[in-house]
Amino acid sequence: MIEKSGDLLVVTKAKELCAYIMTVTQKSPKQFRFTFVSRLQNLSLDVIENIYFANEIYIGKGGEKNAEKRLALQHHALTALRTCLVSPLHRLFG
Repeated sequence: MIEKSGDLLVVTKAKELCAYIMTVTQKSPKQFRFTFVSRLQNLSLDVIENIYFANEIYIGKGGEKNAEKRLALQHHALTALRTCLVSPLHRLFG
């Protein structure tokens, strides 16, 4: 389990998911390794990256623009997560 004191639960869970994806895809068949697996691994890293970027944006008084930026990054993380979880299954099983 990957844990760092001070991390938000969402960050911890994203790291756990990424570690799991990296572990289970290491021994994948060659036919999937450089397309499907690479994409899946990159998406899992994108989720963590977007969460960190979103959390770096400070929202203070009158921070509507910053709130919009943060929300957009959170949406990118969620979209990457959905793509990571749903798209591969759809491609494999139609």
